[in-house]
Amino acid sequence: LAGADAWQFDTWRLAEATSGHALSCLGFYLLQREGLIAHFRIRPHRLARLLRALEDGYRADNPYHSATHAADVLQTLHVIIHGAQLHVHYLDKLGLLAAYVAAVVHDHGHPGLTNDFLIATHDPLAVRYNDRSPLENHHAASAFEQLLQPGHDITTGMEPSDRAAFRKQVIDMVLATDMKQHFAILSHFNTRAHRTSDCNLPTITAPHSQSQLALKVADIGHLGEDLEVHCKWLSGLEEEFFRQGDKEKELGLPISPLFDRAKQGVSKSQGGFFEFVALPLTHALT
Repeated sequence: LAGADAWQFDTWRLAEATSGHALSCLGFYLLQREGLIAHFRIRPHRLARLLRALEDGYRADNPYHSATHAADVLQTLHVIIHGAQLHVHYLDKLGLLAAYVAAVVHDHGHPGLTNDFLIATHDPLAVRYNDRSPLENHHAASAFEQLLQPGHDITTGMEPSDRAAFRKQVIDMVLATDMKQHFAILSHFNTRAHRTSDCNLPTITAPHSQSQLALKVADIGHLGEDLEVHCKWLSGLEEEFFRQGDKEKELGLPISPLFDRAKQGVSKSQGGFFEFVALPLTHALT
């Protein structure tokens, strides 16, 4: 945990040191260190129970979308927020808490399958959410179900208006991680940035836009890790994609691009991802 402020961080090592509890340990550490537990009068034992319950909601058999991935995203988001001074210029204490919690829950209950697969197979999640970001809606909804369990609610010390704002901010951040919305969100952010810059105003006036973009960058933060760590994350993602490709083949569905074990996987497409997704996203935030 001493290296939690570093741009390069091996969450796999933290997971090993904590016997698989990197997410709950890091989450508690950051919220305490940032003074959020004291500020919002959060009972420490209640926070600890909630974080462990949320951690348990991640599938341990997912090669990529696991609780360790959520911990990695949380750590990267923390570094981005402090490196860009978002907590000084844009985020108040409530916004900071919402950002950290959004990172913790952003893939909660992930089945290791894509939205497209859920929609194509009429999965109950796709049916429930009318084919609109079923995964992201599920992540947010299932996480708040846990928060509302007896002994888990960390918002009891907040005013009703703050509780409502906290919930909205977390949901908005999680929903923004849907890659199908990526270019629309990025375009909207850049348009607002140009307008405010033309008027000699701060680069962006909506803190929620900043936090949404920061979480999106953090979600692919392993691209900036040491090569060995990045390759380990990439290998997990590729295997998760291949497993879906296997399912698609079994069901007689078209195999999604990069999901076919018999062909090149996602590890062979990183150049294009860097150029068209990662770099524009990072440049927008900076």
